[in-house]
Amino acid sequence: MAWTAPKTDWEVGELVSPGDMNEVGENLATLKNPATAINTTSEEIRVVGNEFSDLDSTNLNLTITTTGGDVLVHFDGAMARNVGPNRCHFDVDVDGTRQGGDNGLTHIDLVHGDRRHSLSFDRLIQGLSAGFHTFKLQWKGNDTGRGLILYPGAQFWVREI
Repeated sequence: MAWTAPKTDWEVGELVSPGDMNEVGENLATLKNPATAINTTSEEIRVVGNEFSDLDSTNLNLTITTTGGDVLVHFDGAMARNVGPNRCHFDVDVDGTRQGGDNGLTHIDLVHGDRRHSLSFDRLIQGLSAGFHTFKLQWKGNDTGRGLILYPGAQFWVREI
């Protein structure tokens, strides 16, 4: 169902038509079921690099069609260092534009052997236009030869709110 801009120019004494009521019903259904995309990883992901890139361009890139407005983005996952101590930075790319600065939205220091570390963050993306949008979870390490292991069960989702 698609959102229809509600009628706002009602006249005194004007009757409500079946079409008006259908639009109200469709709008309520749209509000009840907002655009949502979610993926939970099922395999281990290993990456290395020191420039922002997609963490997993197949499973952690999501698309939704919005009615326009705000979208909530969420990520949570368990990870460990791939090689050597590493500070890993995370960001969200929306339609080709990263949301954080030079070092992304958040980071985690992976320094304790093979010990798993948890990272979770949310980001509110405000004022998106109505239409098709792509959200990509991106990362970078602090050294070319170092990286991270993202364990199965990591979750990345977006939802229009």
